[in-house]
Amino acid sequence: MTADTDNELKILDPGKLEKAQQENPFVKISEAVYNILEEAILSSALKPGGKLKINKIADELHVSGTPVREAVEQLVARGLVVESLGTGGKYKNYYVFDIDDGDIGELFAARKSIESTAAYICAQKNWHVDMEMLEKNMADFRLAVKEYIDGDSVRNATQYDRQFHTAIVEATKNRYLSDMYRTLDKKLNYLSVRTCEFMAAARRSDDLLTLCRQHALVIHAIQIGYPQLAREAMDEHIDFCAGNCLNSRYFSESLK
Repeated sequence: MTADTDNELKILDPGKLEKAQQENPFVKISEAVYNILEEAILSSALKPGGKLKINKIADELHVSGTPVREAVEQLVARGLVVESLGTGGKYKNYYVFDIDDGDIGELFAARKSIESTAAYICAQKNWHVDMEMLEKNMADFRLAVKEYIDGDSVRNATQYDRQFHTAIVEATKNRYLSDMYRTLDKKLNYLSVRTCEFMAAARRSDDLLTLCRQHALVIHAIQIGYPQLAREAMDEHIDFCAGNCLNSRYFSESLK
């Protein structure tokens, strides 16, 4: 039995399913399976590019294939799993989503175009922006990052990071910017996870905390109504994320 197989068996522990049902007797099996698989993907316990086998997952968790398939389809909808048609186009294959360096660069460029413009507009019209919500999000993100550095799940840090960026785009009240941003949403969620994860793998705790400070600078520029400062702060933040994501990715992969 290989180390990868051992690791997969630990991930697909039926005890996790039993625990979820004990904590919430009304939880749907598909929802509990989704949470187990999501956490495994976000933590890279299930490796990017790895194939998900519905029957194997069902066997390991001691459930039928139906709730597993439902859970995997939810992961497809969220962008954490990709599907492809098998030979003859009759069956679907599922793989943990991965992203290459070219895609990372292009995605950050698209983010910068949309989000820096959004920050500029928000500073121009900061009465549209729920500053209290952004400041609370900033505090929650800082706490989640510190907890992640201390060994907690990346899930909370990712959630607050995505909320911060999405809130700024939505606060512009510009439906065209919002529509463009939503088309990127699935990959942006994955990219947020990988940015934090790659930095942590390279022991870049200071860089993770820098993300928090950069969020604060963007919020401050919006709050005081300086559009160009807001744009520049967002530009710097996204450039910093892009550089660290790629550099830390190389470091993470060198450890394999």
